[in-house]
Amino acid sequence: MKFHKLMATALLFVALDSRASLIHHYELNGSLADSQGGKSLVAHAGGQLGASGYAFGPNQGLRLDEKLGGVYTIDMTFRLDAFNAYNSYTRLLDFRNLADDTGLYTWTDKFNLYNYGTSAGKLELGKDTRLTITRDSGKMFNLYKNGDLVMSILDKDNVADFTANAMHFFRDNGGEAGRGAVDYISIYNHSMTGAEVKVLQPPATDLPEPGSLGMMAGSLAMLGWMVRRRRKAEQGLDA
Repeated sequence: MKFHKLMATALLFVALDSRASLIHHYELNGSLADSQGGKSLVAHAGGQLGASGYAFGPNQGLRLDEKLGGVYTIDMTFRLDAFNAYNSYTRLLDFRNLADDTGLYTWTDKFNLYNYGTSAGKLELGKDTRLTITRDSGKMFNLYKNGDLVMSILDKDNVADFTANAMHFFRDNGGEAGRGAVDYISIYNHSMTGAEVKVLQPPATDLPEPGSLGMMAGSLAMLGWMVRRRRKAEQGLDA
């Protein structure tokens, strides 16, 4: 097989892997639709969809009616303009269909995966923040702020597992909800490493995602080995 055909095959596998890893992307630019062709988000109780994001008041967040499972990456940029007025907790993400009080919160101005008793990082009101959360097959839950790891928790109680429930963003089953806006939400069906999160950008092209770069490197190494082997074989025939 010619080298360029092998290269095309490798790049095809990388492209397929990239499309498989990004399963939802919501630009929220005047629409709640998924650019990947999946289910649209559902807005609640008076939130406002604008040209460059979705603005929400308390409990005017978003819902995705899909059971994502226990291994994933969620990446989004948002801001809170006000914490909830009820107490020190403001829910950012719910994993159990609003059936109990577990979830991802801010506690005062820190991030908190309730109820593990750990708070870390800092969220500044009125300032855009890129939040990335990952959960792997070993139940390790990692939270990154603007690409930097600020929290790592072994989710032994499956608090952050979407296997049986839909996703709720910025909504609470009571009064622990804030006010703000979200610019975009991207959802991947695999866990990312810290290095991948660091370079992750909102999808804008069909270029491979960071999770595919390792596969590309391995494919290119294999192709190089095959070419060298073919040349040695040809040289042996010519001798």
